[in-house]
Order: sequence, then C-alpha cells, then structure tokens
Amino acid sequence: MSRKFFGLIALFVLLVAAGCGSPTALPTSNTPTEAASSTNLPKDTAVAPDNPTAQLPPTNTPTLPATPTATAVAPQVDLSLEENNIFLYPVPAIYAGDKVTFQVLAHVPENVDPRSVTVHVLVDYQDVAEGTLSSPNLAGNAVGLFEWAWDTTDNVGEHLVHVILDRFDTVSAGDENKDNNQVMLTVAVRDPLELPPNERNATWVTAETDCCNVYVVSGTAAYRDLPDLLVKVETAVDQAAASLEEELNRKIDVYLIDRVIGQGGYAGNAIVISYLDRQYASQGFEQVLVHEAVHIIDRQFAPDRITFLAEGMAVWGSGGHYKPENIPQRAAALVALQQYVPLAQLIDNFYPVQHEVGYLESAGFVDYLINTYGWPGFKQFYADVAAADAPTMSQAMDLNLQQYFGVTLAQAEADWLAYLATLPEDRNMLIDLQTTIRYFNVMRYYQRAYDPTAYFLTAWLPYPGSLKTEGNPADLTRHPQGEVNVTLEVMLQAADVALRAGDYNKANVLLDSVTRVLDNDGVFIDPLAASYLNLVHSLTGQGYEVHQVRLSGDRAEVQVSGANTAVLTPLTLVLSGQNWVLSN
Repeated sequence: MSRKFFGLIALFVLLVAAGCGSPTALPTSNTPTEAASSTNLPKDTAVAPDNPTAQLPPTNTPTLPATPTATAVAPQVDLSLEENNIFLYPVPAIYAGDKVTFQVLAHVPENVDPRSVTVHVLVDYQDVAEGTLSSPNLAGNAVGLFEWAWDTTDNVGEHLVHVILDRFDTVSAGDENKDNNQVMLTVAVRDPLELPPNERNATWVTAETDCCNVYVVSGTAAYRDLPDLLVKVETAVDQAAASLEEELNRKIDVYLIDRVIGQGGYAGNAIVISYLDRQYASQGFEQVLVHEAVHIIDRQFAPDRITFLAEGMAVWGSGGHYKPENIPQRAAALVALQQYVPLAQLIDNFYPVQHEVGYLESAGFVDYLINTYGWPGFKQFYADVAAADAPTMSQAMDLNLQQYFGVTLAQAEADWLAYLATLPEDRNMLIDLQTTIRYFNVMRYYQRAYDPTAYFLTAWLPYPGSLKTEGNPADLTRHPQGEVNVTLEVMLQAADVALRAGDYNKANVLLDSVTRVLDNDGVFIDPLAASYLNLVHSLTGQGYEVHQVRLSGDRAEVQVSGANTAVLTPLTLVLSGQNWVLSN
C-alpha cells in the first residue's frame, strides 16, 4: 500500500508508558480505563512470591477523584467551565517575573465544534489572551491553551483573572445556560525575593554528545549529575537506533527536567524526561530514555505510524516498559489477569485504556508480528499503516496485515492469543504485573488529588524549544512541595523500590497506606503513613528537603538536600517514642 501524506495521527506528544503490576484486574467484559472511577481499593496484603499455594491479591481498582470524564452523574449537555479545570503555570505558585500560561479545560457538548467556541482571558479586567478551544485532549476535555500570555514582572500582589467562554454569545444550541460560561479567580503573584536563590537564578545549561544536545536547568538534580547523564543519554539513543536498525539523521534535543509530568517523559520533535531525586512515578529513567528515543528515530522511516503501533514499538525497542521485561511472558500474564482488551478496541481508542495494559498489550502484539514475519517485513508494514488507509485505525491495521502478511487482524489476534496460551504460567510474573498496575493507578490517584498538572491525560506538555526561548525554566522545574506531597511521593517511591526488588508484600502495604490517605482527603490516619509524615515534618522543620526514605522498623535511612542546593546528604534516624531523632 503506497504511503499517503496526511498528518492525521501525529499527536505532538507520545507519552511514555511503563509496565507495573497491581491488584487492579477488571472483569473480562469491561475495558480497563484510566479515567474510570470505581469501588474503594480493599486493604489487602499481597502474597509473598515464594508461597506457591497463596492466592493472588484481589483485583480491584482504586477510587479516583472525580473528573469530567469520571463521574456517576448524567453527562452535561451545556457548554460550561469549572474553576478546578483552569490551570495557571508555573505551579503551584507564581512569582513576579514569571510568564503565565493558561490552560482551560472546558466541557463542550457533542453538537458544538470546540473550534467555534471563543476563549478570553482577562487580568484585572484587561484582555491578555484570546483564541478558541481545540479538539478534545486524551481525557475528553476541549482545551484552550495560551502559553506565556501574562508577563507578571512588577506585578506583586493579588489579581483578578476572568476566563470566559463564548464571550459574545455566538453559540446557541448547546449553550442554553450562559451563567456557567465564565470563572473568576483571585491569583496571588509573590515577591521573587521569596524564591530560593537556586531557582531565582535558574538558567538553561547546554551540553553536547555525539547523538544529542542535552538541556538542563542550573541548580537541579540533572545539572548536578550531568556528566553521568550524558553517558546514559548516548547509550539509550544507541540502543534505540540499534533496535530499529536505523542511523540517526540529525542530533536529538533532550531536556532533563526537575518535575514529574505524566509517565516521566514525552517526545515530539524533542525528548523531555523527568529526572529528579524524588521521582515518584517510577525509577525507570534509562528505560524511558530509550522509549522516547525510539519515538524520535522511528519517524525517520514511519512519519505517519499509528499510535497503537508506535507505543508498542517503543516498548519493544526498549525491551520493556519501565524496566527490562520478557514481553511475551508479560503479555501472557496480562491475559491471565483478565486485563486483555480486544485489539480492535485498543487500536481505535488507545490512550483511554488503562495505561500499563495498553502499552504492554501493544508491545506484545508488535513482538509477535516481528517474531512471526521477521523484522524487515514488519518494518515496511509499520511504516505503511496509516490512519487515512481506512475509516478506523483497526480497519487500517486489518487492511495492511492482509496485504503484507496475508492474515486479517482477527486471525492474527487469534494466532497470537493461541501462542500466549502455550507459555507456562509464571506466578511471580502475575504478582509483579498486578502490583505494577496497582502502583501506577495509585500514583495517578495521587496526581489527580495533589499534583493535577502532572496527570498525563490532561497535562500541559510544552514544546521545550519554545519554552526555552519564551517561557520560564520554572515551567519544567517548579512543582507542589507541601508536606502531604513530599510524604506521599516518598512513599510511592519506596513502593516502586520494593516492587523492583520483588518485595510485593512491602509494595502493597505501602500502596494500601497511600490509598487510605487519599481516600480520607489527605488525613494521615494510617499508622504507617503517619510515621512517614512525622519523619518528613521533623526534617522539613530542620531546613531539609526530603527526597528518599527507607523505613525498617524504628530506623530510617533518608536522602535529603539542604536549602538552596541539590547536593544529597544521607541521614539515619531512629524512632524515639513518637519522634524521629537523628543518629548521625
């Protein structure tokens, strides 16, 4: 099939995904979704992997906070806007001198074209931005994005911000209630002298390797570790190029940022990867680097590849999702856990499916096609499947599978599932995958409650080249750092460490504890979570920022940094009564 030029499916961002197991299997009749809310997660404890008679943990999905795409009430039929769906960047605070970006997530009825809905942003009754909504994002919201629209230089104090949809009432059908078309916010702009010196003086720093131009912000963990990171970047890009049997045709721009966004990385014309000491969204830095490098390199021969294949290829090319994995065995575990999604359904609606499930399943199918038909033939097929080939992407897959390999999508799926059924069950793999999915579900539950601008379905993912010249380093470094954030993040990080070590009991106990805090609106009634909070509170009061905590009984090994520095210092504390006391 000859390739056609159509720019249909080139989402600017290809979000990185990873594989982690969790007690979150859904019934076979349902599709696991990222936005779905459900019943409360039981306070279960995972079985130890060396117990051959133990049962797998229950498979429930944790309750997620309400969002426009996850609600039990009847769907809205009126154009509307809510305060909690307006985000101002940098987050969580704005300091004079910042250039503010406005992200507006609106509800638009199906009969209204988002591009016909105007958006106006006013500050102190003066227009600062105007435009229209765009097509829905991955979570189903129509988005108005106004990057670096308000220069706050010399604007210390409180300001009144109005965001107005359809200001001149041009939308009639679908906007019967005009009263819910605008939101008014009081926004504080703080004195820049309150910023830590390292952020106040932050600048972009550039380094170069054979493959890449690497950008970091001064005073961050990436800046501190830059020499080692340059080696890791070069190694990752080499691995990606080798897996695709493709030579680089240009240098890749790589931005290493000091905050979590989505799954820890994204790629368009450049790569953006989270690198920070309190990385609560998985420690798979090298894996994410390779994944995003695959996204860049495969566009050299497949500029129009579809999402399902692109994400499957990135996981396959990096040898796993968030860590090295046996992809066929992982896919077989996915089926055994009743998380499998019919391929046509997944291909046509990829991103709303539970993140780890979708990425792992697509990688498994890519792996099967490559092993069955060989890399050269698959590479040609991969490059030629395009959204414009048929009315739906699954039909485009079906058409190209028949042309290249003489099988329909249904036949290929049946053959693949039959192959997976021949693989011996790996009980340890089942528990690992189950706990992984749970870990990431709880992580996203945390994001939606306490770090919403990091949540991948709605996050603003700026093009870093423009940000570097027009925006603020703070857009990619500043993030919420209240005690509740720090405490839950170090607990999530500890759960990831336990998961990677195969200590599923410990990982699930930590996830239980985090979930109880989230279910109780941030109240630390759980004894384990309260112990972490007391530790964070004590060290914060002594001027430290806590990045990593390893609790073992009444002893804690902690990594902290001091004020205005990214240098890590190890501390040991012991529990004395209810108080944590430094022992070194």
